[in-house]
Amino acid sequence: MRSLRHSHLALLVGLTITVSSCGAVSASSRLVVGKDPARLAALIPWIDSPSAVPPVPAPLPTSTPKTDAPPCSADSLSLIGTAPSQLMGDHGLIVQLRNVGPKACLLSGIPEVVAKGPGLPDMKATERPMLSFGERSDTAPGKTVFLFVEASAACGRPGQYPTIYSTLDVSYPMGGELVLKDLKLPEYCGIAVSPFYSLKPSPQYPTPPTQYLIPHLVLPASVKAGTTLTYEVDVSNPLDKAVELSPCPIYMEYSSFRSKFLYRLNCSSVRSILPHGLVRYQMRMPIPANAPVGNASVSWVFFGPGTVANGQLVIK
Repeated sequence: MRSLRHSHLALLVGLTITVSSCGAVSASSRLVVGKDPARLAALIPWIDSPSAVPPVPAPLPTSTPKTDAPPCSADSLSLIGTAPSQLMGDHGLIVQLRNVGPKACLLSGIPEVVAKGPGLPDMKATERPMLSFGERSDTAPGKTVFLFVEASAACGRPGQYPTIYSTLDVSYPMGGELVLKDLKLPEYCGIAVSPFYSLKPSPQYPTPPTQYLIPHLVLPASVKAGTTLTYEVDVSNPLDKAVELSPCPIYMEYSSFRSKFLYRLNCSSVRSILPHGLVRYQMRMPIPANAPVGNASVSWVFFGPGTVANGQLVIK
């Protein structure tokens, strides 16, 4: 169970840092200059509220792909090329066709595909179900539609040498033919062909309200190993509307001297950040006694896509 939890955290942490690395999403820190009572009084105190690893968010609902365009004609399709399928245990091909016509069209159904080679018997492909990442959909002008020709080695015998086919004859369901030559298609136990398909769009996820907030670190110049680092995160809202802190956000805090970990923000007194407003939060981080002395880095980010605040200090 521990390894599964760590894998889940690694996935979510990777998502957080990967998305946070896109665009201008790095904020600098500044050092504390004196102890301003007004500043300290305005701080929202830190709470010791470690967070469990949040679940991977469910993607937003997707719209049903359009399939009402007229059928594609053979002359409206241009071969882009073929590429290895790159599916494990498979030696098949992905055939890529572009709609070169002036309007959207629908290329669907399973074509008749026959593999040929010098001195070899013709082999007709059997029908294969749609790939999980494919869907039946209209193809706009200039867009690509695909066909998967599978040549699986899963049923091959140990030491078996495949039969190599060099040509595929593809008969379109609406009439017309596409001939693919100069191939090296290894056949172990037959070939299969999928329906024509378009790629499903990548899943889209809800935008967390904290994505647009900008944190800045206020760090002391130094901290002693084996003590607790107390610092400040100033969170500003650059938007013209308030950002609701509901549900109460989770933040990720990490450094050059310890692993990443998660805490929940103190939302007891502030439930939203006003337009162009700023809220100051107190933070605490234990510094390990064996932390290496010298320059160190501290980073802070709301969990999920957002700006990463980075800062430097010295460990003594």
